[in-house]
Amino acid sequence: MTRLLALMLLSVFTPSNGVRYLDDCYASLAVQSYADWEWVVLLNGGAGAWRPPVADPRVKVSRASKVGGVGAAKRAACALAAGDVLVELDHDDVLASNCLERLAEVFAGDPSVVFACSDWAQIGEDGSRNEDRFNSAMGWVYDDVTVDGVSLLRCRGMVPSPHNVGYIWYAPNHVRAFRRSAYDAAGGYDGTLSVLDDQDLMSRLYIAGRFVHIAECLYLQRVHPSNTQAKPRANASIQTGTVGLYQRYMYDMASAWAAREGLAEITLVVDGMPALREPRGTAVVVDPDAVSLDIADGSVGVIHAPDVCQHVVERAALFNECHRVLVHAGLFFTDTPSTDGRGAFQDPRYRSFWNENSFWYVTQAALAPAIPGLVARFQVSHLRTWYPTPFLEQTASPYVQANLLAVKDGPRQGGPLLW
Repeated sequence: MTRLLALMLLSVFTPSNGVRYLDDCYASLAVQSYADWEWVVLLNGGAGAWRPPVADPRVKVSRASKVGGVGAAKRAACALAAGDVLVELDHDDVLASNCLERLAEVFAGDPSVVFACSDWAQIGEDGSRNEDRFNSAMGWVYDDVTVDGVSLLRCRGMVPSPHNVGYIWYAPNHVRAFRRSAYDAAGGYDGTLSVLDDQDLMSRLYIAGRFVHIAECLYLQRVHPSNTQAKPRANASIQTGTVGLYQRYMYDMASAWAAREGLAEITLVVDGMPALREPRGTAVVVDPDAVSLDIADGSVGVIHAPDVCQHVVERAALFNECHRVLVHAGLFFTDTPSTDGRGAFQDPRYRSFWNENSFWYVTQAALAPAIPGLVARFQVSHLRTWYPTPFLEQTASPYVQANLLAVKDGPRQGGPLLW
């Protein structure tokens, strides 16, 4: 391991529109326990001139010309980096002194790792402890830690499941680091994005390889009025855009995760009945009168069920069986004609009827007794009513898409858990 670490260069990159906190950034790099790093600083927009307080050949300062939004600035900064691993450091934040050493150990120790993120803490403008918290009802956990002799409030990151990565529950903050070869293969930052550039990149990297959560506080985020999340309009755009990225990438992310974990991906089909989309993974024919899957407990990562629910009368049998075969945090993707339109009632072969509210009864403990025999526990990952095709929109036949997480013994997934 020591020899591998000696051969690994870490490129820390910082696009910056201001220079106020760059001395603090450098101070945190200068005391790193791992010395084989470079720092690429890309001064952009109205940023003034800056040089490190002392001459350091590891620091590369460049001036951007005609660089647009944040995605373009990060892409330009990464293009200047020479390292095996790229480490994002915002211009107003600082690293724990062992941050780069821990990252080097993770990437050198496992070639399959393409991305790593750590726990973090927030600090005030003056570097003091910050007490702000995310909503604990959504799964966030905080505790006290000491980082480089300073007492801080640590936020524990969540495990890199498809759901957590898809909604930024896994890495809403830093340190975020990724292998250069995977970054290049994925196409790098999208230079057209002004927000969610990190989330878009993470989604593509997750399809490519394994993510790791480092359960240590390695990054300190400075909180001040200019933070992007403090601006209501930008924050609203982030919330809407996150859902759009989830919808764009989630199927492929779930498939990649299942394959990496050695879990099956199956699509349930009702014999002789049309389905909204082609099967993914292995097609498994189910009897809608007696749903039974000849599959081992906890051996499945992803179940697709397009146009299945409306044929099933015994809801408990369907959800209990799917829950049984799914691993903890495995995904159950359903697509069903919604009673909010005509499609749910037009086909005389349909035997049960569904809309968004129907899934309350398998995701909320208080309502679960309404389905006799239900023992399955699911959490909502995504729920919407939509038109999957132009024809369905023309015929006023919306579908309800319910993406559900199997809840078993395992790490808490982000979002409301209504059990």
